[in-house]
Amino acid sequence: MLWDNRNIRLLPVIIVLLVTGFLITSLTSYFVSRESLRLEISQNELPLTSDNIYSEIQHDLLRPVFISSVMATDTFLRDWVINGEVEDPKITKYLNEIHNKYNTFTSFFVSEKTRIYYHSDGILKKISSGDKRDEWYFRVKDLSSDYEINVDPDQANKDTMTIFINYRVFDYNKNYIGVTGVGLTVNAVKKLIEEYQQKYHRTIFFFDKNGEVKLSGSDFDNTINNISQFENYSLFKEKLSFNEQPSFTYKRDDQVIHTNIRYIKEFKWYLVVEQSENEIIEQIFTTLMINISICIAITIIVLIFVNLSVTTYKKRIETLRGIVPICSFCKQIRDDSGYWNRVEEYVAKHTEAKFSHGICPDCLEKHYPDHKFDEDED
Repeated sequence: MLWDNRNIRLLPVIIVLLVTGFLITSLTSYFVSRESLRLEISQNELPLTSDNIYSEIQHDLLRPVFISSVMATDTFLRDWVINGEVEDPKITKYLNEIHNKYNTFTSFFVSEKTRIYYHSDGILKKISSGDKRDEWYFRVKDLSSDYEINVDPDQANKDTMTIFINYRVFDYNKNYIGVTGVGLTVNAVKKLIEEYQQKYHRTIFFFDKNGEVKLSGSDFDNTINNISQFENYSLFKEKLSFNEQPSFTYKRDDQVIHTNIRYIKEFKWYLVVEQSENEIIEQIFTTLMINISICIAITIIVLIFVNLSVTTYKKRIETLRGIVPICSFCKQIRDDSGYWNRVEEYVAKHTEAKFSHGICPDCLEKHYPDHKFDEDED
């Protein structure tokens, strides 16, 4: 089929349709991938990170809880208290051995009878109900469970934030006689935070029920002491009203932040794991740009080949449609280079037509008068 002007005018339409198809396909892929990633981050990755951190914390606490339980049932400790707490160096030596053997940050015993706070380095102080820093002891005394895990400054170690395992001690008749236990520095938990932040590029921090930030990694804004300082504090407050493990997304500094919150009952803290989607989305966007560039390149290449083909074909058509120089006698045709060609050669060269030779009735009668022409003969 020969190309006319209407066919040629369809080329831009075809090109627009081709480019539009490529763009729609690429953009659809981009948005679908982005939504899939958002769903993966909020529903799988962040909760999994929270679970891993919680498991690591529990693992780190199992050993000191076991040590404290052994101390609470140790016959030497109970006998020493029952016998009147005489010879202070004995309890100091005992606590020091616990400290050295199990490599704890601190070890202690507080007597219910004398209210003396014994430490691995000697007597620290006397517990008083009027001292706010001693509230922990009276809280543990009234516990329904055998022990608690608490985070407090350690008075014996320059108020270093310490994870204490406070274990209640009873005599052989089940009478309460004091609290014993060990302490671990929170640096172990902080180290875990740093490892996860570097490995997974996430922000991790802890805050208590009052919103006070207790522990955080190096990439957390250290000017924030309470989550009430967050621009989206109301969203945090709303989500914390649910008993389930909340996950939500919000915008901060023009970044989409995915957040997961988990309550750590051992510390009575909330663990927050946050991840910005910008880095991952940038990778998808880069892929989108590469795909669009490839589509444009392919479209241009197709355009060039189509244009060349149509232009060549058009030239052939225009040649036959224009004024064709032809000899009045021999009927040869002159081409663009000035050469004369037989009609069949010229037409075959410029079109897809093929020739088969024969003799028309007039020529047959003229050149072969003796030949009888059959009217039924083609």
